[in-house]
Amino acid sequence: MNEADSHWTAQRKTALVLDLLQGETTMAMAAAQFQLTPERIQGWLDAGRQGITQAMQAETEPAGPARGDLRDLIPRPFADHGTVTVTPEELLNTAWQRMRAHDVSQLPVMEGERIVGMLDESDVLLHVYGDEARFTEPVSAAMVSRLDKVDVHAPLEALLPVFDRGHVAIVMDAGNFLGLITRIDLLNHLRRRVG
Repeated sequence: MNEADSHWTAQRKTALVLDLLQGETTMAMAAAQFQLTPERIQGWLDAGRQGITQAMQAETEPAGPARGDLRDLIPRPFADHGTVTVTPEELLNTAWQRMRAHDVSQLPVMEGERIVGMLDESDVLLHVYGDEARFTEPVSAAMVSRLDKVDVHAPLEALLPVFDRGHVAIVMDAGNFLGLITRIDLLNHLRRRVG
């Protein structure tokens, strides 16, 4: 296993992204030094920038709900191009790399504006275990199409059964996909409510 495939903890990725942002190194220098592809480094850099933006937005969010519905809990709204997605035709390897680059454990599977499935780490693992060549198969071969959709106007309590099943909540408004809510998102929302 080479350097590109091992020992890249979140802390190490963050250090490299900070070095890039601060001009301490360049993409070409980092790629050569660590035997990483520029695409992989760019993915980490994009995720880092997105994380910084989200952290700054969280700092400026009002203490109470902005809209009074589940949109207030969605950290990466689909309409704002914040949701990291994949299509059914893309390869599982591409989906896995996207998960790693953006530090997410699941991806909505989209056909245009319509959500048609979910793919998480477990789905990928169970599909490729014992036959790694399956990484070259399309996402549609491993995705789950039975989805836990929650209406945007549902109460917070509607999220609990979804989380109890080990799923993420897929927030919908009149058939339109708005984004995902995880357990962490709900915990962050509850914490903000107490100040």
